[in-house]
Amino acid sequence: MSKRSAIWVLFIILVSLFGFSASAEELHPPLYEKATVMDVYTFDDRDITGGESQDVILKITSGKYKDKIVEVQHITSSMMGGQMVIKLGDKVILYIDEHPSKAESEDGSPVISIADYARDFPIYLLALLYAILLVVIGGIRGLKSLLSLIITICLIFLVLFPLTLWGFNPLLVSILLAGAVSVIVFLIIGGRSVKSFSAAIGTIIGVAIAGLLAYVVGNMVHLSGLSSEEARILLYSMELKINYQGLIFGSILIGALGAIMDVGMSIASVVEEVHKVHPKVNFRNLFDAGMNVGKDVMGTMSNTLILAYTGSALPLLLLLVANNMSFSKILNMEMIAVEAVRALAGSIGLVLCIPVTAFVSALMNSKRARLD
Repeated sequence: MSKRSAIWVLFIILVSLFGFSASAEELHPPLYEKATVMDVYTFDDRDITGGESQDVILKITSGKYKDKIVEVQHITSSMMGGQMVIKLGDKVILYIDEHPSKAESEDGSPVISIADYARDFPIYLLALLYAILLVVIGGIRGLKSLLSLIITICLIFLVLFPLTLWGFNPLLVSILLAGAVSVIVFLIIGGRSVKSFSAAIGTIIGVAIAGLLAYVVGNMVHLSGLSSEEARILLYSMELKINYQGLIFGSILIGALGAIMDVGMSIASVVEEVHKVHPKVNFRNLFDAGMNVGKDVMGTMSNTLILAYTGSALPLLLLLVANNMSFSKILNMEMIAVEAVRALAGSIGLVLCIPVTAFVSALMNSKRARLD
């Protein structure tokens, strides 16, 4: 990546951070802080709340109220989908509203309630284990993979999200982001080489095709982008000017990016290894080697995408089947159509990435081209 490109990326990230901080100050959002349960008293309150209530003594362990002891009344059946029974020693997340209405707090003091369990520490441990395994097993390449993952996450949170919230078309932003991520990741992992270049070309073309198909078919089946509860919350509660249809198409593209990158690098690596072993091998043999491996990878990676999207929609599918809905009705529901387009468009982009990467890699290796 050139110095000029690096400067532009840094500029976008800084502007995005400024935009987020400014909007946060204007909205005065509620605080979410961690706390530890010091004591609990449970009593039956079925006549009023329909379940048990708890008086919970907590010590706040983060933020501006750190080390403060507070008492909160908690209704065990207040959480959707099940009870949340607080026990001594539990780690929880507190919702702190510093600007309550007079109905909530007559004296204007902050209103505090238990929002959820604190689940971040085990997740951090799991992430740490993953990072350690990457470095121990992969060595330098594992460390490069970890670095590329961190950069990808930063680009998504610091570029894709802010630009989408500012009103840019999420599909166009996702296409540009996918191209940037592909180039950056492949340069970090493979360096400036034929392998990196051909893998990036195959990935970008595969992702672009997936995005184009999602856009065309999505318009044909009248996807509004508002089939999910989260999208409707953004529309009706947050009053954000977002292109929700573009958001759906962009999510399809980003969801397929990882699998397509995997296929692109696998094909490019195989072709380059064959060329190293047989430097005089011709274009046809190199292309055939890439295609043969690609055909093996194709089935497993397509299954990966289909199963990933099916797994994410599994509760919804079970709900529909349990209600004895016909297959025709299920398939024509927008929320199901979104997942179908997502899985199929991503899989098509993945499949087409194979011949493109094999062709570019075989052509460049057969001519002994280098990107130095």
